Amino acid sequence: MSPPHGDRYSRQVLFRPFGAEGQARVRAARVLVAGCGGLGAESASLLARAGVGFLRVVDRDVVELSNLQRQALFDEADVREGLPKAIAAARRIGRVNADVAVEPVVADVGPGNVRSLLDGIDLVIDGFDSFEARFLLNDACVEKGLPWVYGACIAATGLAALLVPGVTPCLRCLLGEIPEPGSSATCDTAGILGPAAHLAASMQVGRALRFLATREAPPEAELVYADVWEARFTRMAVPRDPACPCCAGRRFDFLSVETSPASALCGRDSVQVRPLVPSRPDFAALAERLRPLGEVVSNDYLLRYRADDVEMTLFSDGRAIVKGTTDPARARSLVARTFGV
Repeated sequence: MSPPHGDRYSRQVLFRPFGAEGQARVRAARVLVAGCGGLGAESASLLARAGVGFLRVVDRDVVELSNLQRQALFDEADVREGLPKAIAAARRIGRVNADVAVEPVVADVGPGNVRSLLDGIDLVIDGFDSFEARFLLNDACVEKGLPWVYGACIAATGLAALLVPGVTPCLRCLLGEIPEPGSSATCDTAGILGPAAHLAASMQVGRALRFLATREAPPEAELVYADVWEARFTRMAVPRDPACPCCAGRRFDFLSVETSPASALCGRDSVQVRPLVPSRPDFAALAERLRPLGEVVSNDYLLRYRADDVEMTLFSDGRAIVKGTTDPARARSLVARTFGV
């Protein structure tokens, strides 16, 4: 039996701008955490501890050892089990706050499923690690009129902004177009400090809780930027772009982009291969066939196979991530030869 709500949230309710009414609104809220990496994992944890009633946690990847430096929702047991991040997050949240309903979704967010993932949601937290995914989320939220909290972190810095369609600018007002490939630093090239990721997530959840507790949109968008190494904290007002193709022109370019069957993952030395027809693989049969050929880890959610210079992870929707190459053609060939999908 979980402890009484009054004990769990008493310090939060004592904060006057929040109060008991704010807690009740938060308890009734339904939030999508899109991506469960450095930003999303900490955001999901903070939202659950704050008492958000429903969390839908979506992520395409598995927990890796390099994640543990900054993703406190996971531990070494998750790495050993080869758990998808969404599943590991749901398990941990269930141990932290059993009153929170968590729906883990192991999937790659794309034009084909983003609208359904937003169904029944009041607010979205951005936990993505690519501009393409964020612009897709921006299109979907503007189309649906759904508030979301943009966030990013790199090196020692983090930033966050609450974006409310029809009230504040959208992401395309802030960023314009997607930067050219290779023109922006990534965590794999510039590194990332754990405190920077946690601070960015805290700023995101701070924006989210204020909105959920008050249901009041800010009069203008504020981008909050922090540097944990230099101890700098900056707030910048961001104007709407009257010529924005998305929020002004209602043109949702990223919702109509065709998804490539194989695409390199930014800064990851990996390629994601999507099946032409999604179907659930027979993990047990595959594991039996592959064990004589290499190292196999299998569970209810995925099968991971290591051999030679590559590691391949096959998910229950037929999607695979090939680590050790950035060549989509090679990745497709390896997946077809190894898994027959």
